Amino acid sequence: MIQLRTLWPAALALVLSLGLVAWLGPANRAARMANLDVEASGFANTFLMFHTTERGSGYVVDRRDSTMRRSDRGQPGRKWKIFRITGEDGLGDRWLVQSKRRGKGTVFFVPALSVADWTYPYLYEFVRERNPELALPRVEWTQLHVDRVYQGLYLRVGLPFDERKKDGGSGILREILTVQGDRVNVVDTRFDDAPGIYMGAVASGSFPQLRAPSARLAWLARKNPLPETALLMSNLEPHDLSLLPLPISLPELFEAKSGRRPLEVTDERARRWSEGDWRGADDSPLSKVDELDLAADFPDFARSLRAALRTDAVLHQREERVRVEFTRRRSAVAGLGLETGEL
Repeated sequence: MIQLRTLWPAALALVLSLGLVAWLGPANRAARMANLDVEASGFANTFLMFHTTERGSGYVVDRRDSTMRRSDRGQPGRKWKIFRITGEDGLGDRWLVQSKRRGKGTVFFVPALSVADWTYPYLYEFVRERNPELALPRVEWTQLHVDRVYQGLYLRVGLPFDERKKDGGSGILREILTVQGDRVNVVDTRFDDAPGIYMGAVASGSFPQLRAPSARLAWLARKNPLPETALLMSNLEPHDLSLLPLPISLPELFEAKSGRRPLEVTDERARRWSEGDWRGADDSPLSKVDELDLAADFPDFARSLRAALRTDAVLHQREERVRVEFTRRRSAVAGLGLETGEL
């Protein structure tokens, strides 16, 4: 029979080795974070700060407001609801923040490796800033921190915002339709999928029409890397649709958050929207002045993108993967004479 005294040295060694691994993991991450230069990127820093006592509530602030003490009663502004969507794919957690108050709305923070094209946000913001009449929601890269702990490079994506009735809104939320083939998924601007105006239109036999997009909006939608087409449905009669070329998949995010797909309808007529005349246009809507403007700020964007991706890669120990993906996730600017450089 093996004596216990002959086993304890091996058991002790095993316990010590496991303890060393457990200690080295956080220690190595802390060491990597201590050596990271997050400010090397020109992208803004965003801080999600959880409320000290209210679970699931907190604040979306800049670096200055993130320095508040946990015991401080003077909190920085109105609270948001904060949802953590666990990243089971190993690409990092996604975050959803929501508020019904004016100027806030529904906003996602999506990690870089969950974004299909890393240059498309530059084109999106180019169109959004120069065409305010389109009322496109904000999309931009940011360095995300949660309770002051750096999480990496994230894409901040807002949904269109509808005011509450008591704030002057109609009380009827617009809806976002995501079309792929003959399948239509529906959420509203608060990311819920209860039956609404689209299902009402279908039930009444009225098929919504796609509003002819401007040349720039159609161009932007053609540059979108996703295999699906997102459309915004008006809350006013006749409830027509307009292109909403967001760079993230709302049905995928909904499923990741809720464990199921959002409201879904199969309708062959939906191909009229996603495969309409706007899809086949070849002419560029950009004038010579537009092309000069597009190229003017791109070098700064590209430098910030490279720096932020390098920082993110070191933090998560995936330098080689990020280098490989950098060559793949920049097709949106292909043919536009915009050089991203190399990592």
